[in-house]
Amino acid sequence: MTESTRELVIVGVGTAPFDALLEILEERETVTPAQLKLITADEAEADPQVFANRSVSVQSLKDFVFTPEQIVLLLSAGEIATEALAKAESAGAWVVDAAGITRGDESVDLVHPLLNATSLTARDEQDRKVIAVPGPGAAMIAEALFPLKDQLQSVEIVLNQPVSALGKSSVDAAAAQTARLFNGQEPDVDEATGQRLAFNLLSSAEALLDSGHNFSELALVLELRRLLGDQVALDATINTASVFHGQLANLSVQLSAEQPLDTVRGLLANGARLEMRERPSAQDAVGSDNTLLGRLRSGLINPRQVVFCAASDNLRKDVAINCVLIVHLLLKTH
Repeated sequence: MTESTRELVIVGVGTAPFDALLEILEERETVTPAQLKLITADEAEADPQVFANRSVSVQSLKDFVFTPEQIVLLLSAGEIATEALAKAESAGAWVVDAAGITRGDESVDLVHPLLNATSLTARDEQDRKVIAVPGPGAAMIAEALFPLKDQLQSVEIVLNQPVSALGKSSVDAAAAQTARLFNGQEPDVDEATGQRLAFNLLSSAEALLDSGHNFSELALVLELRRLLGDQVALDATINTASVFHGQLANLSVQLSAEQPLDTVRGLLANGARLEMRERPSAQDAVGSDNTLLGRLRSGLINPRQVVFCAASDNLRKDVAINCVLIVHLLLKTH
């Protein structure tokens, strides 16, 4: 079967990254409307979606038949992702997991298309046909740190994630809370976090584990170890900021040897899809295809420490573009 007749199946219509994904697929002409299949968990009839000026119907997962020629992209988490993964893998289809259900599974390759895409072409026939995509925070931070990979000794991360990192329901909740506050009304709390999202800054959007970390912080550390190597000591804090889209991380890096700041700046400036700015913000990054780096400075704790920040569009760049690049590679090479 040729590349032009294979199908891309997207499981997760209406999820936070869904619109950005369709936009990138259309911009890059990765697939045609005839090749695109859209799946939802809801058995009720869903509205068709417009793609490349064509109407594409939305089908129920319950009734959908997977085939070996398909590439299945998981955007929804939870039971629908687990069920779709099992059905697609049983049918022999390729699965690209952007929902996070296989990121900690050592039998599944964690692939960042700019950093380790060669793993897609160097696969054994016995390998599972499942690819895990890094979460948005891990994708951005790994890109930012990769030019320094061989010199990294330890990294302390403070990631400020937007409410869209929590899912579409939290975006809707934050919007409703904002509207109520502007109208002088007391807003309801977000059901997922139990806290107010509008005009707030959360130290943790999740319950805390015995260590004091939350699950997402430990998952971020695990993903970065898989992308950067076990030799790097990592710790992470994830705050949730009252913005809808765009993320920003402050990175405190200890190098194995002292380096002039100009040398570090040169390495970062030459990194793949990295753009240096004096004072980047999450808003600056929204709509951009690059990770913005800035505020590079020497740390005050020891001479081997450098500190800088990274900002990116968590939906467009770190989910949609990365997924489309992986789908493109699979269509070309498998």
